[in-house]
Amino acid sequence: MTTSRTIVVGDIHGCFEELLSLLSLINFHDNDELISIGDLVDRGPHPKEVISFFMNTTNAHAIMGNHEDKHIRIFDGELEPSYSQEICTVQLGSFYEESIEYMRTLPLYLRRQNFWLVHAGFLPNIHPKNLPKNTLLRGRMPWMKSSYDKSFGGWWKHYRGIDPVVYGHTVFHDVHVENNTYGLDTGVCHGQRLSAMILEDRTFVQVEADQDHWKNIRETFSL
Repeated sequence: MTTSRTIVVGDIHGCFEELLSLLSLINFHDNDELISIGDLVDRGPHPKEVISFFMNTTNAHAIMGNHEDKHIRIFDGELEPSYSQEICTVQLGSFYEESIEYMRTLPLYLRRQNFWLVHAGFLPNIHPKNLPKNTLLRGRMPWMKSSYDKSFGGWWKHYRGIDPVVYGHTVFHDVHVENNTYGLDTGVCHGQRLSAMILEDRTFVQVEADQDHWKNIRETFSL
């Protein structure tokens, strides 16, 4: 019997081909669990295929990212879309409403193998159910007026919790390991790479992006 693994993948942003390449590289199989750390959509070429994969693959799950939250709020009339959401809406076409309903089902956090999985931010000694939504989705600490405070820096620089945390949202050039936290957003939609972490042995797997998707989409897409 093949050993099961818990595989957490960084922000995919509609880059379906890179996701398939990564799953092939790690020989993803039915005993594994794949978890997206959020931001399935926006800026990449194939958001429909990404969402369909997570909707229809039994052992693939996702948590909510700030981009899913934006689409829900836009659909509900609470937020004006930015250019990336306008493009994504067109890309999804008739699948858009079904995508929104799926996004509504996504949890704000998960716990696997003693790891906390969140999209953007975390605080030690506080259960994530008691954290503000903007902390989990945007990394905004409760005392901050905006998501980024130069005097504070990234929350991971100050984390001293016992439980390891895996997160996305903040784009790093490579997987960022600091103070028992693991940042997996390595900018695949910007032409960098898609990264995943296997929780059981804390190893990383990466595939290179084949192009700067968001740059090319901005240059060629017309609404």
